[in-house]
Amino acid sequence: MSNLAQRVITALIAIPVVFFALWFNDFSRVGLMCFIAGVGAWEWARMASKMYKGPDTRYLAFASSFALTLAWAFSKGGFFNLSPVQYVVGMTFLVIFACYIAIAYAKVEIDHLFPWLVMQLGAPLYVGLWGGMNVLMMGNGQGFEHCYAFILVMTSVWLCDTVAYFFGKFAAGKGPFGRHLFAPTISPKKTWEGAVAGSVATIAWVAYWAKCSSALASFGVEFTWVSAIILGFLLAVAGQAGDLLMSALKRWSGTKDSGNLFVGHGGVLDRCDSFFLAAPMLYLLLDFFKGIA
Repeated sequence: MSNLAQRVITALIAIPVVFFALWFNDFSRVGLMCFIAGVGAWEWARMASKMYKGPDTRYLAFASSFALTLAWAFSKGGFFNLSPVQYVVGMTFLVIFACYIAIAYAKVEIDHLFPWLVMQLGAPLYVGLWGGMNVLMMGNGQGFEHCYAFILVMTSVWLCDTVAYFFGKFAAGKGPFGRHLFAPTISPKKTWEGAVAGSVATIAWVAYWAKCSSALASFGVEFTWVSAIILGFLLAVAGQAGDLLMSALKRWSGTKDSGNLFVGHGGVLDRCDSFFLAAPMLYLLLDFFKGIA
C-alpha cells in the first residue's frame, strides 16, 4: 500500500474519532487531550534520550503531561461537575519537577546531568504545562458549541499546513513566484512562499470566524476587522513556530518521525506540532483582547 493511501485511510479514521470526542462530552474531550499530551511527551522523551545518556523517562513523561493536562481541567472547574481546584496545576508541576530532579541526581552521570534534565523536563513543560492549557478553551456539555475556539485553532493549523505544503510544492518557483527557503537548516523543504500563502489563508479563516460568527462568543470578546486580522496573523505565526520547533527537535535527535501512532502521518508531535504552541496562544490572546476591550 502506498504512503498516500495509508495517509488517507488514517485521516478517514482519525478525523471522525477526534470530532466525536470533541462533540460527545467533557469526559471524552479532556480524555482525548490528556491522551494526546501523554503520547506527545512520550515521543519527546524518546527523542531526547538519543542524545544524552540517562534512564528511560517515557512512562514518566506520559504520566506527567497527562496529569498536567488534567490539572488544567480541574483548575478551570465545570468539568466533571466539579468546582475549580486552586493551585492544582502548580502543585502537580512541583511533584513532577521533584521526580525529574530525583531521577537525574540518582541515575544520570554528572557530564550529562544538566542537558539531560533540561531536555527531558522539556516534555512535561512544553506538552503538558503549556500545551495542556488547550482544555481551558473547552466547556462542559454535549455539542461542538462547547469547544468552538478549540476547533477554530485546530482547523486553522490544518489549513495553514495544507496551504503552505501545496503552494510551496506546486507554485513556488513557477510563474511570478520565486522559491526562497524558509528555514533550510531545520526544514529544508519549507519555503517563504508557502509560509506566506499558509499565513494568508489562516488570517482569512480566523478573521472571518472571529468577526462574523459566534465561535468565540463565550470569551466575551467583540472583534473589529483589525483585531480579528491581528488574531489570525498571531495564530499563523504561532502555528508555524510550533512546527519549526518540533522539526528542530527531530533534526537535532536524528529522528524522521516522532512516532507511528498515525500510520502514514507519523506521531503526535508530527501531526500536532503546530497545535501545541498555537492552541494555548489562542487562549492567552483571547484573554488579552478581552482585557483591553
